Amino acid sequence: MKLHLLVLLLTAALPASANAMKSANAVKSANAVKSANAAQVPSPPAGGPALPSPIAPPPTPIPVQPPALPSPLPTIGVDEVRAGQKGYGLSVFSGSEPERFDVEVIGVMRNLRPEQSYILARLTGHDLERSGVSAGMSGSPVFLDGKLAGAVAFSWPFSHDAIAGITPIDSMRGLSAAAGMAPVGPPPPPVELAALTSGHLPKDLLEREMKRLQPPLLEGAQSAVSWATSGFGELSQGFLHRALGSSMPSGKAAPSPPGAAKDVALGGAVAAVLVDGDLQLAAVGTVTDRYGDQVLAFGHPFLGLGTVKVPMAKAEVVTVLSSQYSSFKIANVGEVIGAFEQDRQVGIQGRIGQTAPMIPLSLRITGVGTKPRDFKMRVAEVPQFTPMLLGSSLLGGLESTSYSNGAQGLDLSARFKLKDRGDLEVRQSFDGDNAGTEAATFILAVAGYLTNNPFEKVRLDRVSIELAQSPQPRSATLVGANAERTVVYPGERVELNLDLVAWRGDRFRRTLTVDLPQDLPAGRYSLVVGDGASIDATRLALEPAAPVSLTQALRLLRSLHSRRDLIVLGIYAGPGLSVAGEVMPRLPGSVRSLWSAAASGSAAPLRTTIAQQVRQEMDVPVDGLVKVDLEVRRREPVGAEGVVTEKAEGKGGR
Repeated sequence: MKLHLLVLLLTAALPASANAMKSANAVKSANAVKSANAAQVPSPPAGGPALPSPIAPPPTPIPVQPPALPSPLPTIGVDEVRAGQKGYGLSVFSGSEPERFDVEVIGVMRNLRPEQSYILARLTGHDLERSGVSAGMSGSPVFLDGKLAGAVAFSWPFSHDAIAGITPIDSMRGLSAAAGMAPVGPPPPPVELAALTSGHLPKDLLEREMKRLQPPLLEGAQSAVSWATSGFGELSQGFLHRALGSSMPSGKAAPSPPGAAKDVALGGAVAAVLVDGDLQLAAVGTVTDRYGDQVLAFGHPFLGLGTVKVPMAKAEVVTVLSSQYSSFKIANVGEVIGAFEQDRQVGIQGRIGQTAPMIPLSLRITGVGTKPRDFKMRVAEVPQFTPMLLGSSLLGGLESTSYSNGAQGLDLSARFKLKDRGDLEVRQSFDGDNAGTEAATFILAVAGYLTNNPFEKVRLDRVSIELAQSPQPRSATLVGANAERTVVYPGERVELNLDLVAWRGDRFRRTLTVDLPQDLPAGRYSLVVGDGASIDATRLALEPAAPVSLTQALRLLRSLHSRRDLIVLGIYAGPGLSVAGEVMPRLPGSVRSLWSAAASGSAAPLRTTIAQQVRQEMDVPVDGLVKVDLEVRRREPVGAEGVVTEKAEGKGGR
């Protein structure tokens, strides 16, 4: 006992440093003992009390809780808003941190649309008195009496004051309840299949489709969203500028530091992304409300499509550029953090962590410079706009590589990978001052028919495009043709002499050999010679058979030719029928009558039969269409109505 008291007294007399050393050594010793003996402590019997342990158990770790999701903020209704009421708003003017600006209510525009009112307010601070409401402020939250009132949505160009229309927050929160609603049906294709197959595409189709990116607002008003673009050249940027009112070059935001939350703050900059990768197209606005995983933004429609799936990305503001017409934010688009799911009159709604599907697009351009240029992009899977995004991306890539305006030649090859439908490959050549725009329009038209066809929903898994560029047009014009002889017999070989004129060059001649079908009836037989596009138009005019199924439509698209294809069609007068998208040539009268009766009026009579089709690929594109008439004589009799007898029938090269 005395020894124990002595030890205690000596311990108390030790200096603090000695005590600390002793404590540290004790901890090390205890840990060592714990490690050595941990395996020796038996487990408690099942259902019985725990056995006493000579070593104290380690402290139970406190579980790490995920960050709490934001709760809905208190709101103020339109009926509580009065003229002269003052408050503040939040928006990003530089960088990524929201800053306050002042708000004074002018009044309320009630029932401007059915059951939809807007708050009219004057904004001040952050030089808004000079710049006015800037594009990119769409969605900026406005607070009155400390409560969330709504989102800055629109303003008026050339306004001397920063007067903004504010969408009430109660209307915007209803967007979350719209989740799960069916999307709107696709519109008709941008061009009819007949126009696509004949090559008669509107010259302004690309720009016309771009204008649909700007949904209608109040008369004379302009949305306060900023369109950010990257990689587009002067021509495509000009199209976008005329279509959208304004579009500004942008860059990519610096990547977030490791471990940073993939989230956006109230009043922070946010982007709806339509194209990303080597080229970029996005609409930049502001976050109005943030609760749970929900994000509300813009305060007005983005594309006006209802239920959508469009990537949501963070954004940062470089600066605000003042303009007499309409000021705008110059912004960089950052990483994707979620998806927007509702796009309606009062704003857009999305969720953090959701994924929006995008279509990979690869573009290779050759013939300019020392090596091919490759572009990798993704475009939003929005059937109403995907075709335009593909066409404008092609034009933007072409401009980025060299040039899109001026005299040139382009050979295009595109592959559309269709889900559950195989691949669709199309080829075409373009020459002249508008070759770039024509190539973009062609891709838009093909993709537009696929995604908006009237038969079935088509999913594009991937699109690959190759463009071979020539510094000048190469088209040769087909001006004449003649046969080595004009009286022929079925099964014979006939040589055609073709006269062509090179682009800004001399006349030259090509020879084409045609093997006549064995089952030709006696009489006139015409060989129509021309470039692939002209022959396709002729073929479909002679045998009009509008598809009634997606299978038939794809078969028709796969049969189209390029202007580098020189095609010969052999035709003669022979009655037939077109029924339910299928051509039935050379039918006897009795069979035609039966089919016409059974088809209940849906059968269309055909006056001409296409007996054969011969293709030869040329080293340059060709333009033109000529006809050579032959007289067919037979050495054996033919059956009634000009149809060969069963003994002589054959496939005739079809």
